[in-house]
Amino acid sequence: MALLAPQLVESKPNTAQAAAASARSMTNDCGVTARGIPSCGAFAGGAYGSNSDVGPWEKSMGGKIGVRRTYWGASQVAGAVRTAKADAAAGRVPWMSFKTPYSWTDMAAGRGDAWARDLATKMRSAGGPVWVAVHHEPEGDGDVLAWKRMQERLAPIMRRAASNLGYSVILMGYHQFGTTSSTYSMDRIWPDTKVDVAGFDIYELYGEKKSGKPMDTRWKDFIGNYFTKIEKWVAANDVKAWGLAETGYSDPAAEKKPNWPSLTYQAMVDHGGVAFAYFNTGLHNKVANWQLNTSAKKNGFATLVRSAPRLR
Repeated sequence: MALLAPQLVESKPNTAQAAAASARSMTNDCGVTARGIPSCGAFAGGAYGSNSDVGPWEKSMGGKIGVRRTYWGASQVAGAVRTAKADAAAGRVPWMSFKTPYSWTDMAAGRGDAWARDLATKMRSAGGPVWVAVHHEPEGDGDVLAWKRMQERLAPIMRRAASNLGYSVILMGYHQFGTTSSTYSMDRIWPDTKVDVAGFDIYELYGEKKSGKPMDTRWKDFIGNYFTKIEKWVAANDVKAWGLAETGYSDPAAEKKPNWPSLTYQAMVDHGGVAFAYFNTGLHNKVANWQLNTSAKKNGFATLVRSAPRLR
């Protein structure tokens, strides 16, 4: 049976909650839109463990994070909403990634409309802005043009359903700006729809060791190869803001430049970035150790967190 086209009229957002969200400001006195986009400055934070309680992490740093990355399956909406509420109450912007209940092709054809609308509607009750991405880092996971069509289908549904929801699209960044890729270029795969936050997952690989090869002693040019290009691209497209949805640096990099988080964060801010999310977890650390579990890393990131602005 053919799937129906998306409805042009979505359920109306809760105006009281929208007003409360838009009234938020940051500790640096900058304003924040209802969807969580700061007028100046940037949030700092990241992922911790396996969607773990960030309280111990914050206590160890002597400061609170401003953005929290979490990852969810399609059936985990209830848990994600509880986490979003806890984050908003603590002055954090939840930046959430969800897997889809159906294939990208089926989602693009409308099979997941009800799921997307339900997720967004439930996020109205978060008590603050929430950033939502659906299947981040699609590179290599399937037909990326089906993924693009899915984003074009879901973004309007979710944004209409919740005025506090910032729709996010997250790519690896390397395939789009760090090299020349016809398959994953921005011109080819970026969805033709309004996006609130473009996210890029870019890591510092200094010190990486591959079998049979010497240690990589090259430092990534975050400014020249990424930030200046992203800033220019955002200005030319229908995107409200951008940020580092995942980032991290290796243990050898931390020993050489313990203040790398603050330096990279400031460079990102200088080029219009609004969020710096560190991947502080032991999951998927195949290339290097990203965890903040050495003295140099702990101190370097704690210095950033204690100085970066947060939601009031």
